[in-house]
Amino acid sequence: MHGIKNNQISIVIADDHSFFREGLVKVLHMTGMVQVVGEASNGQELVDLAQQFDPDLLIVDIGMPVLNGIDAVKKIREQGLRARVIALSMHSEDAIIIKMLEAGAMGYLDKNTSKEELFEAIDSVVAHNRVYFPASTNAHMLDLLSTSTYKPFPDEALIFTDRELEVIHLVCLEFSNKEIANQLQLSQRTIETHRVRIMERMNVKSVAGLVAYAYSNGLIKK
Repeated sequence: MHGIKNNQISIVIADDHSFFREGLVKVLHMTGMVQVVGEASNGQELVDLAQQFDPDLLIVDIGMPVLNGIDAVKKIREQGLRARVIALSMHSEDAIIIKMLEAGAMGYLDKNTSKEELFEAIDSVVAHNRVYFPASTNAHMLDLLSTSTYKPFPDEALIFTDRELEVIHLVCLEFSNKEIANQLQLSQRTIETHRVRIMERMNVKSVAGLVAYAYSNGLIKK
């Protein structure tokens, strides 16, 4: 986690499976940059621990007893607590993930994610205040994002040049840099430069984030 230095990140983990929580704690401790200050087995425990510790980050399973992750995050947001939220989900939960994002999560991860992607998500959300969408984000999820009330990006939409909009459109169509270069009759290096600048301006770290931004801000029409 290159962007995280010096101060440890305080984290509360919420999942109703103790075996999963224990494994996640072990992985997080590997970084040396994280302090897990609390573990919750249901949504109400999460709300209580968030109030008690006011952590930097909550890693939250969506499906929990007593109070589910969506309602727990809504409560935490209503209380004005500062913690950022990363949701944990399963592949088949696209519509539920959207509700979790609308409740106040800054991104999500599949429960089968790698430790490298977990660290990348934490770095993105905590160190850089960026939303995080995993590389596995599918077209159905992006369709749902485009019509949801979830607005992870600033209200002031960025202004892009016609050339940048062409690149954004082709990225959303899953064209490679080489294919975009051929389509626009530009060098591949020029396209790579455009993509880097576009992602920096959008404050996103992945192609999935770029596509989500494009749909969320009406740059791409379905």
